[in-house]
Amino acid sequence: MTRGLYFSTMGMLANMAQLDNISNNLSNADTTGYKKDEITFKAYLEKEFRNYNSTDFSKGRHIGYMETALISDETKPIMSQGKIEETNNPLDFAIFGDGFFKIERNSKIFYSRNGEFKRNQEGFLITSDGDYVLDINNKRIQIPEKFNVDEKGNIYNGNQLTGQKIAVVNLKNPSKFGINLFTGNEISTENYKIMQGGLEKSNVNTLKEMINLINANRAFNILEKSVQTQDLMTGKIIESAQRI
Repeated sequence: MTRGLYFSTMGMLANMAQLDNISNNLSNADTTGYKKDEITFKAYLEKEFRNYNSTDFSKGRHIGYMETALISDETKPIMSQGKIEETNNPLDFAIFGDGFFKIERNSKIFYSRNGEFKRNQEGFLITSDGDYVLDINNKRIQIPEKFNVDEKGNIYNGNQLTGQKIAVVNLKNPSKFGINLFTGNEISTENYKIMQGGLEKSNVNTLKEMINLINANRAFNILEKSVQTQDLMTGKIIESAQRI
């Protein structure tokens, strides 16, 4: 009975993590450049399993001695391409393919797929949060009022190169920092194109996430009822034992 309560409770916790993750994906479905998160699960084995010696048969083992339960393992961003929407705003940029823009925030470098940029009063290219966009030399990018960018990030003032190029790098095992920033070890990439005048939408499939939400809710409710039933049965067993 106790084991059943344990399994059901652990299952509820796993489903709660799944529900929180799905809700977060849905709430950011309209966030530019957002990459949906996906939770992986693993079986949890009680501590004794790690010390189990399969060749030692001198001591008896009860059947079902090793308890397992499903628990959330880690949350990973899914880096599939989002749909690119044309905006015709020269300060909007989208990456088609691999890679991230390099962003400077509080003297630290982060990475983002959100190319919704602005030009500040000093002429620097910044994000909507006020962070600086960096070039391939990790320098802040300064742009003229009228400029063009080619598909590899080279910046032009009319027909003349300005000497700066928007940095696009890939990451090994990217990890999220907040909603739309990433950290990780840089690796070079040429498998990309920059589109000026466009933005990458999130890669959240709203319909699929809604179905996942319904299924996770159903599973949670089933486990919740199971806990209530087992709790009721445990109470009856205790009550019966007291009468003996």
